[in-house]
Parts: sequence; C-alpha cells; structure tokens
Amino acid sequence: MTMVLPESVLMKLSVRADKDGLTLTDLAPFCERFGVAPHDVLNELSVAVAEGYLQGSLLYDFCDGVMNGIINAVVEVGMTNVMPQPAFSLYQAFDQGEWIRSNDPPKTYPSEIYTKPVVEEIMRTLKRSAFTD
Repeated sequence: MTMVLPESVLMKLSVRADKDGLTLTDLAPFCERFGVAPHDVLNELSVAVAEGYLQGSLLYDFCDGVMNGIINAVVEVGMTNVMPQPAFSLYQAFDQGEWIRSNDPPKTYPSEIYTKPVVEEIMRTLKRSAFTD
C-alpha cells in the first residue's frame, strides 16, 4: 500500500475523527488535494493509527476513538464499492478491545489481549502483501 498523505494531514484527520467523526464530505477536500479516493484516505489513516498504536506513540483509547470516528465513512464507501481494507479490519480489531469478557481475569486489559495481536497480524499481512505486489 503506497502512502500519499503527509503525516501532518493524517494527524489532523485522526484528531478530528476522534473528536467529531469523519464523513465522506469531510474527506473530499483531502481527496481532491492529494488526488486519492476516499477509501485510500481511510486506509492510510487507519494504517497510521495502527502503526502509532503498535509503536506506543498513540494510546489505545485515542486509536479506538479514531476508528469509531471513521466507521460511518468506511461503511458508506463499502456500500457503493469494495469495503476499504485494511480500514474495516482494523476498526473491528480496535472494537474488540472495548470491553472485558465475563471469563477475563481481574485487571485484564482487553486491548492487549484482543486488539493488539489482531492489529499486529493485520499489519504483518499488509507488509507481506506490499513485498509481493
């Protein structure tokens, strides 16, 4: 996956997604400015969030907020086109860290048990496919 958007733009979008959510209308100026489709913006943003999470520079709660903030746009794109991947899979991974299961031991961090391993696998797969494309 080729990254086109500058890190500063990705950070601006992630903060806005966490705070207010993002719509396809919100993404339109960035799509036009950088010559990319909405699914590309959503995928790049989700990958940047996942990388920040795995590197420890972004906290789970912020990442989860960003992914929750883009899901409506992800689904909207998916209704008229192919579901944006890895954006949708990463959304699902972060979603799994939102609650403690009834059989989890005390002081369980669901994000460490349920989110992190899935995000790591998605990112490994993404990197492998970048080398084979």
